[in-house]
Amino acid sequence: MKPPLAIDPAALVRPELRRLTAYHLDLSPCRHKLDQNESPYEPPARLKRQVAAQLLAADWARYPDFHADALRRDLGAFHGWPPAGVLVGNGSNELLDVCLSALVEPGGEVLGREPSFGLYRMMVLKAGGVPHFLHAEAMAEAEPGPAEAPEPPGAPGLPEAMAEAGPAAFRGVTVEALLAEVARQPRRPLVLCSPNNPTGDALLPAEVEALLERQQGPLLLDNAYGEFCRHDYRPLLDRHPQLILLRTFSKAWALAGLRLGYLLADPRLVAELLKAKLPYNLGRAGLLAGRAVLAASPAARRRIAAITGRREAWRQMLAAAGLRVMPSEANFLLVRGASPAAARALRDGLAARGIRVRDVGAYPGLAGCLRISVGSGAALRATRQALAEMREAGELGEGAAAGGVGTAGAASAAGVADLTAAAGAAGVAGAASARAAAGGTPAAGGTAAAGTAGTASARTAADVAGTTSARAAADATAPAAAARPPSSAGPAASSLPRPSRAGGRRGEVERATGETRVRLALDLDGGARQVEVGNGFFGHMLDALATHGGLGLEVSAAGDLHVDLHHTVEDVGIAFGEALAAALGGRRGVTRFGSAFAPLDEALARAVVDLSGRGFFAYSAPPDLAASWVTADFPLTMVADFFQAVADRGRLTLHLEILAARNGHHAAEAAFKAAALALRQAVAPRPGPLVPSTKGTLTA
Repeated sequence: MKPPLAIDPAALVRPELRRLTAYHLDLSPCRHKLDQNESPYEPPARLKRQVAAQLLAADWARYPDFHADALRRDLGAFHGWPPAGVLVGNGSNELLDVCLSALVEPGGEVLGREPSFGLYRMMVLKAGGVPHFLHAEAMAEAEPGPAEAPEPPGAPGLPEAMAEAGPAAFRGVTVEALLAEVARQPRRPLVLCSPNNPTGDALLPAEVEALLERQQGPLLLDNAYGEFCRHDYRPLLDRHPQLILLRTFSKAWALAGLRLGYLLADPRLVAELLKAKLPYNLGRAGLLAGRAVLAASPAARRRIAAITGRREAWRQMLAAAGLRVMPSEANFLLVRGASPAAARALRDGLAARGIRVRDVGAYPGLAGCLRISVGSGAALRATRQALAEMREAGELGEGAAAGGVGTAGAASAAGVADLTAAAGAAGVAGAASARAAAGGTPAAGGTAAAGTAGTASARTAADVAGTTSARAAADATAPAAAARPPSSAGPAASSLPRPSRAGGRRGEVERATGETRVRLALDLDGGARQVEVGNGFFGHMLDALATHGGLGLEVSAAGDLHVDLHHTVEDVGIAFGEALAAALGGRRGVTRFGSAFAPLDEALARAVVDLSGRGFFAYSAPPDLAASWVTADFPLTMVADFFQAVADRGRLTLHLEILAARNGHHAAEAAFKAAALALRQAVAPRPGPLVPSTKGTLTA
């Protein structure tokens, strides 16, 4: 008998595939997972129970439908497109794989651009094609430095100059460059991502159409983050049969754990792609879940609005930490540190505090860059606190002071100035020259370029730094003035607490930003109550806070409610906190501590207050309720957003817990009432002029 052959089984794999880097991410547990652009909000618990019941009632011994035709019909109705032009699969990546295997000639080139989603290169090679991906140009003044992050999957041997160029020098691949390549060989498949991952920029529909008018081969447009973007590419399908639009349920629809995606294309093309797709590629769980979330699309739209609304708060917080933040049309932000080493220090410092972000420093042109998902309110608060801790400990390294957290109530606007420069200069990955500027210059088609979720915010970095006013060295009665950024960035926030009136404990605040105007007067000993904030439920909660807190409260707020309620809620919280600090003055002769339970039928909340002179807020709610909606435009998370601002600017410690509830309305109302009762105890006068602290002060 012959001895067995000495065969290396790995050598059986095609050489071009063996050279690839395997896709890998850290999957160890963490408190806040901000590295995969997942939704911070699950679908409602009742929807999950509905899908589970349907799955339990199904016959698991039988195969599902060949092509999930019921879901194809639902998607066709949702997009106004023939169901025969819809294809569904086990994630949009599977469908991209199907398209490439059907459309790429053996040894044929596939056109694309980098930096972009790292798996494109692997998929092209797997389909037997040759990636011809244009790279962003590296500038000579780019900062060199070794990038310790792993290579993006499927992208070995990137040119060293590309890997080292940071976004300060980064110029995205222009549409003009893509058009020139298309003209050279128009029948090649073209793969693009918009909004682009990991940069967050989006092509204008007019730019995509310009490519389609010259492209004779298929254009595969990965629109995974489309729900967060202002631009709709779906109408282009009506005029361009070579367009394939790929979408996913993993991001905005919050079904990443079930792997579900789809594409829209000309029905004649889909009929051919069906031949390359495996039958039964989608199991019943994905089919049922997809149909369920489509039927509940208003809830998904509210989640999307909450994420896009919070994206601006994340941008400002990161800019205030001295990071350059790139404009984004997705549910994540690309940020650049002062150097690759500084970015790694930030990544590791956040990881040590249970916050995981994505290091994308090895992508072409992105040395020193991190990608950070827009997380929940809890993640925003935890990241804000982590950045403040790291800055105080000197962990943020060089450049942190450029847009760092302000002190003594005055915020630096350098972070915003950096962002403004970046918006006009970075030209991120395919942005057209028409999209000039942070000043909101209209782009092609009349779209304002600088806005995020439809508006260009001018709030300064100080507004979200979390501890800007909380550590003011002077007495809270001292005026606080925010620094004004350059005029191109819009008006700065101004917030001017007025000292207490003689013989009374009263604070008044007038606050104006590019998003809101707030006037608020707070009297700790009672008085008139008048609330006008443009939202019925929020006004009701403020009235409850004043009533049960024994407070006089006069507030009028006008905000950009057409964008999102979040700005108004947060800015009223900031004004309330600053007025509270002003009314307390030196915090002499107050009880200081307070705690209370507040029930509302089945709901129960608890609040504990300490007028400590330090801004700290802790919040918890039952997991099945935390992401629920109180009204159509007021998510329960805004309760935490409001009291976070109050605690920060009022320089108090507040622990707020929703212990039980069946619906968001009762949970929110119980929380406001508990906070009111605890605050009433804490501000109550006690005999004597002494400050209730062994240090002798609660303001230093």
